[in-house]
Amino acid sequence: MKLTKEQWKIVATVFLMGTVVCMDKNMISMTALVLGEQFNWLPNQTGIIFSIYYVGFTLITLPGGWLVDRFGYRKFVLISLLVVTLFTLFFSFSSSLVLLALMRMGVGVGHASYTSGTPKIISNNFVGGQCASIQSKVLATTGIGGVLAYTIGIQLININWRAAYWLIAILYIIVILMMFLFVKEKKEVHHTEQKVEKISLLDAWKDKNVLLIAIGMLFTNLVAAGILSWLPSVLKANFHMTNNTHIGYILTINAVVMAFATMGAGILIVKLFKNKEKLFISLSCVIAATSLILFIYSTNLIITIALLYFITILLMFAFTAYMILPYKLVSKKIIGSSFSVINIGAFIGGIIAPILIGNLVTASGGFFTTGYIAMSICLLVASFMPIFIKNKHIADT
Repeated sequence: MKLTKEQWKIVATVFLMGTVVCMDKNMISMTALVLGEQFNWLPNQTGIIFSIYYVGFTLITLPGGWLVDRFGYRKFVLISLLVVTLFTLFFSFSSSLVLLALMRMGVGVGHASYTSGTPKIISNNFVGGQCASIQSKVLATTGIGGVLAYTIGIQLININWRAAYWLIAILYIIVILMMFLFVKEKKEVHHTEQKVEKISLLDAWKDKNVLLIAIGMLFTNLVAAGILSWLPSVLKANFHMTNNTHIGYILTINAVVMAFATMGAGILIVKLFKNKEKLFISLSCVIAATSLILFIYSTNLIITIALLYFITILLMFAFTAYMILPYKLVSKKIIGSSFSVINIGAFIGGIIAPILIGNLVTASGGFFTTGYIAMSICLLVASFMPIFIKNKHIADT
């Protein structure tokens, strides 16, 4: 894949933005443990910190993609990055459940710059197969951000959790500077004889494929968010692991697995499942659902961790395939709006998962079995969504 010097700068900017966002998102699971111990929170109270983030994310994502399609991505992303920087700093200085939750909601609002702006940046600055390839690599920042969160981040959290978020704020400032210097607004070219169509907020919502992908992502991300949010607590409850550093090692390896699985998914789709993405998603979800049941009933730590990594691989396979599909099925003119709809589906799942599992754990007296059975059922539902997606190719319009 040959890229120009300017394109490589754009890739570097988007890649770093994704890495910092994912580092931030992964750190909160360990931060919440520290906060829960410090303020004596119940599991359902801790769940509020996780879920409120997705409320903020969804609120801005709803119009975010349309704003990007209608008015351009550069200003939107820069403003959003400024917002997330400020709320990250405010979070580091907060000391009550209400304030901490509100600050995380503000961070969620700011993170919309990544999910709403990135697809438009990619589609407007790259062509053909470059889009899918770059999207796959950018998704790998989920794992890379996790590695940084569970190595550098967890060490800072153990020393002073507030300092960990000062580091995140500094990294956001670096991304803002790179975005300002390297990413310019590239207007879409329309032939003079063609009438430029106005983009409606509802255009993406009228596309059946977009809605089906969004529903599939809802159930898939519900499980992914649930596992990541509660994994440290599950390890402590089921295996009496009290050393946060040891938990951090497990999570770090999981993040590495996540990064390689995401990149590997792109290769598998191209080599073995080209035009069979739906089958790829369904198989991944069904096998992951079965593995999830084995995971929560396992009493052997080594087997449990192996199952965790296997489930992570399968979830990343499904997630990556879902995120690549729009570049094949959706018109470029509404690509930003379409990803907003898809992300809303994903993050509704993120809103539901922590609170759902938190309340199920509280109701069952601290046991996670019921919550994980519920997540397994969600994956089975997700496995049926691709059946209804229609295969078609949309030209770059």
